[in-house]
Amino acid sequence: MLTHRQLAALGIAGLLAAATAACSPAPEPTLGLQRDGSGYAVVVPLCADGHVSHVSVSMSGSGKDSKRWEIDAGPDSTDTVDRFPLFTAPPGWATEESALTALAPGTTYYAYAIAAANTRDSMVDFTLADLQSLKPDEVLTIKGARVKSAKFRTTALKLC
Repeated sequence: MLTHRQLAALGIAGLLAAATAACSPAPEPTLGLQRDGSGYAVVVPLCADGHVSHVSVSMSGSGKDSKRWEIDAGPDSTDTVDRFPLFTAPPGWATEESALTALAPGTTYYAYAIAAANTRDSMVDFTLADLQSLKPDEVLTIKGARVKSAKFRTTALKLC
């Protein structure tokens, strides 16, 4: 049998655990996808001392039918490219794999960015329908969140 003091301590511990869980920040968006005039764009954080060095988009699943698009900035790059069209390598970047050139309906894709210095790695899963339903100036981020472009950039800069 627990004493009143032990019950009180357990109650306080439970309240602290609940408060901590409720205050835990949601995962922050550090990679996003956005509509633009010519199709879709990859949007990454623009940190002063960090940069994204590798971006890939792949189909869900594996096997011989799985395709990937992959670009890399190179080992010595410090470019802070923060937005570029999907399936297009920014100037100075190398295309490592280009089997995926378009998005198909009903397929889940994963966009992944590898970062250097104070920018964080990130991944976004999405479908073509997700991108088609984006409003102008909306960015699709992790876990299907949609945020305004300005808020996305502000949040990303706070992560630097």
